[in-house]
Amino acid sequence: MNTRNFKCFQTVYEERNLQAAASKLFLSPQGLSKIIKSLEEECGAPLFVRTKEGFIPTESGKVFYEKSKVVTKDLNEMFSSIEALNDKEKRFKIGFAAGTIRAIDIALVREYMENNPEILASWHEQENSRVLKQVINDEIGFGFVIGKPAETNIKAVKLKSIDVVLYVYNGHRLWNESEVELLDIKNEPIISMNEKYHIYQDVINACRMNGFNPDIVAKVSEGQSIYQLVKNKIGIGVAPRFFGDTDQVKAVAIRDAYAWDIYGIYRGDTVDIDLVERLIAKFGERE
Repeated sequence: MNTRNFKCFQTVYEERNLQAAASKLFLSPQGLSKIIKSLEEECGAPLFVRTKEGFIPTESGKVFYEKSKVVTKDLNEMFSSIEALNDKEKRFKIGFAAGTIRAIDIALVREYMENNPEILASWHEQENSRVLKQVINDEIGFGFVIGKPAETNIKAVKLKSIDVVLYVYNGHRLWNESEVELLDIKNEPIISMNEKYHIYQDVINACRMNGFNPDIVAKVSEGQSIYQLVKNKIGIGVAPRFFGDTDQVKAVAIRDAYAWDIYGIYRGDTVDIDLVERLIAKFGERE
């Protein structure tokens, strides 16, 4: 019996409707009907009574449903255990601080992961501090973070630098400027990356050092949202130079603004120093 068909049966059982179940499973009603008939032939008993009101489970169908749920649960647990053991054997893990996946050379990292089977390929972004902590605690072997960590037991190599700019919309008073002071955005509604990003607190601190609190009207999770909000004149955006200029939104340089520096970090005593050095060397080759 093909256990993958259990899900098909369970969906029909729960929906009581072949069309609805087929839609959920991305199957045609005809194809799903064949699967149910095949299961009934293997069981040697009807699992449903077909009526105008829908598919009504028989007593055999009710038993099959309960038992198939147990089998499915056991199978899922088995595959999860095997996957966990396989992941554990992949000793080298890479962490990404929020925003770094957008900025780094993804093709390079993917190729490196594929060529080194001991690396656990995972593309989850986390807070900058979380990635740093994982490297310090030796939970991951390498991390992409924003800014150079102060910790003395952590090695850091700058891999890329991106300007932090002001995004303004066509018609804004700063549209024709090529460069502005940070004070020029005082009292302006500001769109910023959210607290998950290192730049959020940097913007607040920089504004306070210039004598004002920024009026942050929107906090977003990715650069495209900044573009859309600026284009619709919700405010002006402060962010790394993630996208090019258009006739609706353009980037204006901020005088003395810091760059958004992406560092690769690792422990100096890592046993996987060879993997680390080869990954860093890959980035150097693309420069």
